[in-house]
Amino acid sequence: MTTQEQEAGERRWAPTYRAHCPRCRQSGRAFSSYGNAEDAARGHAGKHNHTTHVVDQYGIRVVGSTQRPGDDLASH
Repeated sequence: MTTQEQEAGERRWAPTYRAHCPRCRQSGRAFSSYGNAEDAARGHAGKHNHTTHVVDQYGIRVVGSTQRPGDDLASH
C-alpha cells in the first residue's frame, strides 16, 4: 500500500447513527453501528411510548428505521 493510499484511508469518516424522537425533539448519542442506534430507538419507543427512528450523521431519517411502541421484538 502506498503512502497516498494510507493517508486517504485515514481521512475517511465513519458514518454515525442516532436514535431520534420527533416528539421529544431530541437525538441520542452517536453510534458507529446502525444496530446499536436502532436498539436505542426501540428502547426509547418502549420506555416513553413514542414513535422513534434512526437518523444518520446529516440528520436524515434512515428508511425502514421507524420503531413504534409495542413493536414485537420476535420479528427482529
